[in-house]
This record gives sequence, C-alpha cells and structure tokens, in this order.
Amino acid sequence: MTEMLRLCETDERALRAFALGAVLFRMNGLLEETGFTWPASRREELRKLLAHTWSVKDEESLETHLSWLWEEGGQASYRKTESLLSALSLRDREHYFERLNGNAALFNHARLVQMYSGKLPPSGIAAWDLGQYVFICRTAHSAGWLDGTQAFERSLNAARLAQSLYRNWTEFAVAYLAGRQIWTNQPSAEAAKPYVDCVSKLLTDPQGLWHRLDWDMPLNQLQNSE
Repeated sequence: MTEMLRLCETDERALRAFALGAVLFRMNGLLEETGFTWPASRREELRKLLAHTWSVKDEESLETHLSWLWEEGGQASYRKTESLLSALSLRDREHYFERLNGNAALFNHARLVQMYSGKLPPSGIAAWDLGQYVFICRTAHSAGWLDGTQAFERSLNAARLAQSLYRNWTEFAVAYLAGRQIWTNQPSAEAAKPYVDCVSKLLTDPQGLWHRLDWDMPLNQLQNSE
C-alpha cells in the first residue's frame, strides 16, 4: 500500500478513530498498546480471517461488504424482524414462533430480537455494524487490500456516525453486545461472556480504551499519524 498507518498509543485522537473496533481487536489478540498495528507477519492470517468470517477475499469483496455494513448491516434484519413482531398480537406471535420452531436459526433470531426489542437505544444494533466496519477497515489495510488513508478516513466517518447515534460509550456497548449476539444467533449467556468481559474492561478499567477516550471528542479535524 502507498500509505501505512502507524499510530502511537499516546495519540488519543487517532486511537479514537479506531476505538469502535476495540472489542474485535482485543478478541483477535491486538491491543491498543500496539497502536492497533498488526505485525506484517500476520498478513496471510488476516486474509484468512477476513475470508472466513466476512467473506472478504479481495478488494472487490471488501468494498461490497463495507457498503453493506454501512447501508444495511445486521441493523436492517433486526429492524425488519422487530417491526414484524410488534405488528402481531400476543396470540399471533405465539403461533409465529411455533411455525419457526423447526428452524433453529430463524427461531433464535426472532427470540433474540424479541428479547432486545424496546430495551436498546433508538439506533438499535447499528453499533455492532459500525464496530465490524472499523475492524475490517483496519484489518484490510494490514492485509494489503485498503490504502492506509482510506482505512483511517472510513473509520473516522464511522466514529462520527456513532457519535450521532449513541449518547456515550455505555449506550454503544449495550447495542454492540446485543448486535453481536443476534449476529452469531447464540442466545446463551455462556457464549456471550468473553465479549461481555472485554466490554466491561474497556468501559470500567482506568486504562480501558473506552474509559480513557471521551465519547464526544471532536473528530472533525483529526489527522492521520505517520
């Protein structure tokens, strides 16, 4: 790539641009202490990760998936199911779940949406889409499929959008965890625990990235670090 991203752990404004992806960074062994810099030796591993988890295999599929996350993402499916369930009477809703009972994926999805409906911020699970978006941008750069400046600017745009959708890190975190649970279609608390623990540390640990970084930090004049 023509432009490499080199972030310093003390450059909080630059880290703020990538902070939405902090959970996925940490869960994949990348800490903010490194300035979110993937070792060059992991390039092939990162390409396999992007291909296996998000079907991103090259620059074209990268653009397709990023556009989907930005324009629709899991939020679209969540809203569609939430709207359907809210339009049903209690009895019709019970019948609906009975019909889905033979399809575990659809049944779990509907149950999870029902569980979170009315309990999330107005912007729903967009946080999960934006967190993935930032992680993929940064990782695709390290994988050799996205220019450093583009990865930075797109992540910055996502951070700005998140600021307009959520009031603080806590709101973002709640929506993020709900979105991930719906995305994985795993209703068990055991499956969610590693991510819940990670989010808790980010929010409450004095050195946690989300604890340190101001949610309302001005992002308009952010500049890339060289």
